[in-house]
Amino acid sequence: MRLPEISISDVRRVRTAFEERLRFFRGQPVPGRNSFRFEAPNTTLQFHGQGLGDLMIIRQFGRGFQEYVERNGDPELGKVVISCGGYKAAYEPERGDINLFWWWSFGSYDDQPEKFLPFYLDEVSVKPDVILCLSERTQRVAEQMGYETVYFPLGTQEFKPLGESRSGFGYAGSRGHKESDQERMLLDPYGDREEFEWVADFVTPTQLNLWYNTRLVTFGLTKDGQREWGMVNNRVFETLASGTPFVLEAHPNVENVLGFDFPYQSSSREETVELVESILRNPAETVRDFRKFSDRVRDDHSYFARFEKLVEVLK
Repeated sequence: MRLPEISISDVRRVRTAFEERLRFFRGQPVPGRNSFRFEAPNTTLQFHGQGLGDLMIIRQFGRGFQEYVERNGDPELGKVVISCGGYKAAYEPERGDINLFWWWSFGSYDDQPEKFLPFYLDEVSVKPDVILCLSERTQRVAEQMGYETVYFPLGTQEFKPLGESRSGFGYAGSRGHKESDQERMLLDPYGDREEFEWVADFVTPTQLNLWYNTRLVTFGLTKDGQREWGMVNNRVFETLASGTPFVLEAHPNVENVLGFDFPYQSSSREETVELVESILRNPAETVRDFRKFSDRVRDDHSYFARFEKLVEVLK
């Protein structure tokens, strides 16, 4: 049997793909996978982060930056490097004129959150000038370690109601990423139904927003460390911005961060069932209520507004 011919270009493509994959797993920058650049003539935003949740945040924030430039012109900040999350890509950032760490994760330290920031700051290759924080508690901890901080919650930019027909249940997120007790409390009552869909493979906000707009009920979980330290994750902002009925595991800081009451929070399996059944009894009315939540989140928590605040801080 004659073997297929392999060209030099084929060998180079394979070698390039292998080297890129190796750099990615080492945490080194790989454009479009764990390193993302958004540019104006005199401003560059360079993000270092990885994972589906990080990608949703980074791509939306980049759009918020682009909208700012379209409306207000180039802020002329030079090269701004933002490391984010808690995994490998955040530890090997490029050096910028301004270096930021956006602290929205404890990485592998979720069960010992007090250890994360000291470890990160010991290991990161470029120390941040400013730490962007999702809660007052994370601000206090960072300031006690001698860092300037900015209260800087997550937000939304590309999520909105689309007027699609809604049906069924869903959860968007990695399997096994949250504690099993949480999953049993929130997902088990409906997770075995045929109309329940668990998705984890969307890579753009447009894809995920469309999927949310097809669901009648979705669910939200938060890692223990994040909840205890007051961090509200991106799923809350994105789901609410899409106008999708959303049952959230009870979070002590979510209403403070959102700026309005959010009664669809569950602390038990029984409460989960009660909340979902109330949605199913009045689906049209519930969707109208969540449209109001969508308006508030998109008005008050856009990444355009977040970038406006960042410009004020960095100027």
